[in-house]
Amino acid sequence: MTQEFNEDFFQQGLTKAKSGDRYGAIQSFSCAIASSPEFTEAYYQRGLVLFDLGDRQGALSDYDQALKLKPDSLDVYIARSIIHIALADIIAAQADIAKALEINPKSAIAHQLLGLTYKQQNQIEKAIATYKRAANLFLELRDEDNCRRCIESYKPLEAILPPSTEDIFASVQQKIDSSDYTNALIDLNWLLQIDPKNAKAFCLRGLTLGKLGDLQGAIKDLNQAIFLEPQNLEVRIGRGKIRVEIGDAQGAIADFNELLREYPNNADIYSDRAKAHIRLKDYRSAIEDFSRSLALNNKNPQLYCDRADARYDFGDIKGAIDDYQQAANIWFNQSVMDRYRYALARINLWQSELEKQNKDAKRQQVNAAATVDLMQMPSLELQQRLLGLVGGNMAIAQRLIDIAKQDHPNMPEVWYWQKVVFDLESDQK
Repeated sequence: MTQEFNEDFFQQGLTKAKSGDRYGAIQSFSCAIASSPEFTEAYYQRGLVLFDLGDRQGALSDYDQALKLKPDSLDVYIARSIIHIALADIIAAQADIAKALEINPKSAIAHQLLGLTYKQQNQIEKAIATYKRAANLFLELRDEDNCRRCIESYKPLEAILPPSTEDIFASVQQKIDSSDYTNALIDLNWLLQIDPKNAKAFCLRGLTLGKLGDLQGAIKDLNQAIFLEPQNLEVRIGRGKIRVEIGDAQGAIADFNELLREYPNNADIYSDRAKAHIRLKDYRSAIEDFSRSLALNNKNPQLYCDRADARYDFGDIKGAIDDYQQAANIWFNQSVMDRYRYALARINLWQSELEKQNKDAKRQQVNAAATVDLMQMPSLELQQRLLGLVGGNMAIAQRLIDIAKQDHPNMPEVWYWQKVVFDLESDQK
């Protein structure tokens, strides 16, 4: 009977709260609690009404009592965390939210409140990530209104969020690519002020200083990058690449030589060293390094193109065409049609050049052979001297020349004419 009586008071309290009769609701919940001091839900509901009336301490007391009776109540932890937030006690609020998330890690409202506490602590990145998590959880619940509220909470935060290191590096690289070295240097100087041990920033600043003509400053920054991260392969390769960019090809080759002693099977290092050789116009060494790189990674079409360009500069047009054909085949199989068409255009261009080169070479050979023949033929004066010695009989002259050829094979034509004339003139003396 008593339990039913308590439940009646409790239901009256819910009805009055719903109708807006908050004081009547408090009275009914209090009657239920008086009749049954362990009526946990009555404490929780009375706490909600007290909070609505602005009695935060009264609400907090009711939530404390409810959690003593039922320490695994998700709703009560969330309700109490809201009071702590209202009282600006963020640490206590986060402790309650943590308890709520232990009970239900997918509680959307708990994540939403946690995002709010991070926002109040000015932990913008954490706030954004937590609001996004809450939005996804509300979406799973098909609660579009709360999902939208979470999105509206983190969107303005994204606008004020300072750029990440990755964003700064992307911006710097874009400026370097567009030759805006002055502004790239400003960004890198700023980044190194707030992060003075960032090896990648020193690498990029070294490149930028080199582009601006400060080679001494460039080398100093590159060496600092290696000092900060001596075992970082990316940084070490980066220093070699940048040395190529700033015109220190010999220094780059020294870096790559050292790296290849440690990493003899790294295809990228061979190709990077090849590019340093190209800067020195040592095309033979570049071709050899590109070939070593391709032996380790023969599926990279750009490597074939790089070796093709080196072969062309070396004068091996046929080899260059063959390499571009290999690249074209790979791009076709990968359905990268713009690069495939580019390779075909280069093949056609060089094929025309090769055909012209072959025609010119053949023409030169013909001209050279004709020149040799003319040099071997006897002069008109020599022919007339021989004909005069044989009474103008060309048949006799030819017969004497044929005999000389039989006696002395593989001599120039003019030699035989001179021989016959010498012998005939000697006989007449």
